[in-house]
Amino acid sequence: MSNNRFINRCLQNPYYPWLVWGLAASAFFIEYFARVAPAVMVDSLMHDFKVQALALGSLSAFFYYTYVGMQIPVGILVDRFSLRWLLTSMIFLCGVSCLIFATTTHLEIAEFARLMMGFGAAFAFVSALKVAAVWFPAQKFGLLAGLTQALGMLGAAVGQMPMAYLVENLGWRNALTFIAGLMIFLSVMVALLVRDPSMSATQVKAKKTLTDSPWSGLLRVLQNPQSWWNALFAGLLYAPTAALAELWGVKFFRQTYDLSNEMAAMGISLIFIGWTIGGPLIGWISDKIQRRKIILILSASLSLLFASLVILVPGLPLGILFCLLFLYGFANTGVATSYAVASEINPQAIAGTSVAFANMASVIVGAGFQPLIGWMLQKNWDGAMHQGLAFYSNSDFRTALLVLVGSLLLALFVAGGIKETYCRRI
Repeated sequence: MSNNRFINRCLQNPYYPWLVWGLAASAFFIEYFARVAPAVMVDSLMHDFKVQALALGSLSAFFYYTYVGMQIPVGILVDRFSLRWLLTSMIFLCGVSCLIFATTTHLEIAEFARLMMGFGAAFAFVSALKVAAVWFPAQKFGLLAGLTQALGMLGAAVGQMPMAYLVENLGWRNALTFIAGLMIFLSVMVALLVRDPSMSATQVKAKKTLTDSPWSGLLRVLQNPQSWWNALFAGLLYAPTAALAELWGVKFFRQTYDLSNEMAAMGISLIFIGWTIGGPLIGWISDKIQRRKIILILSASLSLLFASLVILVPGLPLGILFCLLFLYGFANTGVATSYAVASEINPQAIAGTSVAFANMASVIVGAGFQPLIGWMLQKNWDGAMHQGLAFYSNSDFRTALLVLVGSLLLALFVAGGIKETYCRRI
């Protein structure tokens, strides 16, 4: 009873929406720890599970199979049911899955655990943006989308160098157990503090019309050509971050620049720090100038420039390399703007489904690139071994990573097909 009185007081507080959004966004923040953790565990995972590059890329990508597959169902679910209990149960599931991964010695069980991690984590980002859509005015959505993505990227940054330090000193299994504990604690906090918003009679009627059947909202999204253009753009723009920063980047920079695991992880974390700073700033600028399309075009152009320099130019001074990685992350934040576009090109009552469709594309392309790069490395491997592991040459790495440059070129082309929304919702 006392908890109900406390919650009632919270609901009357003008800052309560920020608390709800903060808890949902925190789930996205912590989920990223588990998502990118394999990047700083490459050699340990290859050794413990006795696999090579393709199998490791596939193991990491298992997270994305359910993450991607659940995006549309997640969008439908958050549009129809209680965000409070969806978030609570899914954060808890993600934490338990991390615990299973941390304790298993069998590759098949590890793959299953990654699947379940992705299943639980699939709810975090869409839920946070759904909170932004229903608790805040449309004029703040670009900023909140940027802040949400920024928190995820901050989580990814923490999942690099600090996680590399934990792995080095505690072992990868203990590091993942720590992540599991954080998730389980957050699930309890969400259950205690989050409540669903009340709706006006008009909003209830609109929601009922659009969600009479589980698929009516999805059909509305799929029938809109702009949903497809925007989702494809998000996927192509984010693919290099998903493939390079979330898996292969640490190993690539360790080898080509002869860096320690911690120093290479620091370089990769600069991508996510660039995202952390750029996401809210670019979202705020987009809201301020009431334009989306110019942000998307600039993001694709600058991402292409900085990624090309990092991948194609060998032997860069370390300071310049790290600056380019930061600038790439800063420029890549157009993905968050594409989520704002997703919330505006379809009605508010199905905003969760619309954002989920864009988010699905942003992950599915990157998820496909992780094993693709592993396959290209393994295909060109000359059989060389180093400390019991397959050794891939620097030229093999750069050749494999060329597909990421192609992805950004396509993103720039697709941006031209997206119509300006002027920050207005349907």
